[in-house]
Amino acid sequence: MAMNINGLTSGQTGTTKARQNDGAAQVETKAPQKSGTESASDSDVVQLSDRARVLKSAGETVSKMPEIDQEKVDRIRSAIESGDYKIDHEKLAAAFRRFESEL
Repeated sequence: MAMNINGLTSGQTGTTKARQNDGAAQVETKAPQKSGTESASDSDVVQLSDRARVLKSAGETVSKMPEIDQEKVDRIRSAIESGDYKIDHEKLAAAFRRFESEL
């Protein structure tokens, strides 16, 4: 899928800077626009917005997380079903505050 992010049509050349309306990325192109199969040159630059950097960081953090501890899930499920699972509301609220402050 082709995206026209800098307002140039194929065949136009020049140095341009463009910012997408949603602020997701800024692209700077110094090489002439080419059609399709050419690879990026050393002068091509992509700068990520703050939002994109946060999403990238979150993705890296999630990919480093361990797999699901099925034994722990089963213990908690069993405690909930038997009515023995107690919620520490203060601890839960603190976890929400910590999560929101990291966003």
